[in-house]
Amino acid sequence: MKQQQAGVPVSRIPKKKVLHAVYRVYSRWVESFPLACHMGCSACCTRSVTMTSLEGEMILDFVKGKGGEKWLREKLALVVPEQSRPGISTNMFAEACLNHRELDGETFGCWDFAPCVFLEEQICTIYEARPFGCRSFGSLAQCAADREAEMAPIHLAVNTVFTQVIEHIDSDGGYWSTMTDILHSLADSESRHLKKLLQPARPVPGFLLEPREAKVVQVLLQQLSEGFSEKVIFGDLIDNFMPI
Repeated sequence: MKQQQAGVPVSRIPKKKVLHAVYRVYSRWVESFPLACHMGCSACCTRSVTMTSLEGEMILDFVKGKGGEKWLREKLALVVPEQSRPGISTNMFAEACLNHRELDGETFGCWDFAPCVFLEEQICTIYEARPFGCRSFGSLAQCAADREAEMAPIHLAVNTVFTQVIEHIDSDGGYWSTMTDILHSLADSESRHLKKLLQPARPVPGFLLEPREAKVVQVLLQQLSEGFSEKVIFGDLIDNFMPI
């Protein structure tokens, strides 16, 4: 569904607070699924995880709070910037679909499915600050390298919408790429030029939803909007893209 494009309204509410609200509402919703995921299950923890620069800042806050700047530099040194990178963000893809524009394989860029550098003994070392790309992973059956994850269609639809919303939050100057590229651009003074080569975060152009999925998403966006005393991004998205 596509109507007029929603902007990112100016708000006194810090974007990190808004992002925390997104994580919180999603976490409550996803608890209803009997997921097989458990600590130590890391088949989906690869270097192909993407995120926004805002999520990267939250990871840096977490690492600095633990005095782990040197540790982070050592982790990032394991991955060469620009080694592999997707070429199109979620909102860019949604816009192409809504405009019936075909995309060739090269548009999507390259992916790196090597284990995430933040895994230690199959445990995530930045779990509390992990980006939504990690939070949204889930499977109804235990998966592995030779077995794909199983996800309910509504789970996949909500994941896509929340990924779009998070990109939208950072679309007033933020950018989007793989987790390691984003962190290189923020934490490594020699790689700060890298952000010029990354994709700018884009506003939501619309959602790719079936009517039944739209009803679920509308409830979740309303829950997000009700968490703030003033109308912020979520109210704008409801007005522009949700059925009346």
